[in-house]
Parts: sequence; structure tokens; C-alpha cells
Amino acid sequence: MKAKRCPFCHEYISVADYPQHQAKHLKLRPDGQHTDYVSLPEDERELGGLAGVPSVYVHRRCGVATGMPEDIIRSYLKNPFLYTAGRTFCHGCHTHVPDRECVWTETGEDLQSYFDGLRAAKSRSNKNVTILLYVIAILAGLAVAALI
Repeated sequence: MKAKRCPFCHEYISVADYPQHQAKHLKLRPDGQHTDYVSLPEDERELGGLAGVPSVYVHRRCGVATGMPEDIIRSYLKNPFLYTAGRTFCHGCHTHVPDRECVWTETGEDLQSYFDGLRAAKSRSNKNVTILLYVIAILAGLAVAALI
């Protein structure tokens, strides 16, 4: 049986059964939210304290505040490319709205700019790691050549 890991509940589900399984997670609740949202498995999420990390945003059109669940915060801190739809749920409008229309209460920054900044920082970090690995490979090659 070929299986796929569900990005919602993190269980392994047969590929044949996955569409039906996924539909359960995406079913809308009475308030307009999906039953579940994608997140990283708990052991892959960002660890440590969340002091200074914004967690409540306001939709500028309706003025209602919405809290971001901790599992989602820890997931996007670890992988800011996990959520790229550019939309977030608004408790006032009972639907998903553009990230640009929402601002963090803690910082006043709109969510789109915040997520773009996290993605840019992660890209720079990944580029630095790639360069470091390249330099290590060159030095290892030189060391082996010196032994020959």
C-alpha cells in the first residue's frame, strides 16, 4: 500500500483514500474556518519561546481581531514557505481574506509584509548554508589532493 503523510493530522493515509481523508480536514465549520489547517508535525515545528512573535491580527476592513494558533505560528517560523496562499481567516468576516488587509496588533505590520520578510530571511540563510557547504567541499577536495 502506497501511503502519503497528511499535512493536517500527520497520519499516513493510503494514496487511494487520501482525497476523501483530505476533504474531512477542509470541511467548513459553522464559523467559516476549515476543520483543520496544514501545519508541520510537532517535532518539526519551531521550538522555544514565542516572546516578540506576533500572534493576533486585525482585519482592517471589519476591525475584528483574530488569534493565530500556536501550531501554525511554530510551523511558519520553521518553514515560512509552508503558507503561500496570501490569505488568512478573519473571525469578523467569517472567511479567508488577503494577508495585506490584516495587521499584527503587536507591531502594526501587515501579514503579507511580515511573511515576505520571513521568507526572504530564510532564503538568505539557505543561500549561506549552500555557500558554506560548497566551500567545505572544495577544502575537503584540496585536503584529499594534498594526500595523494
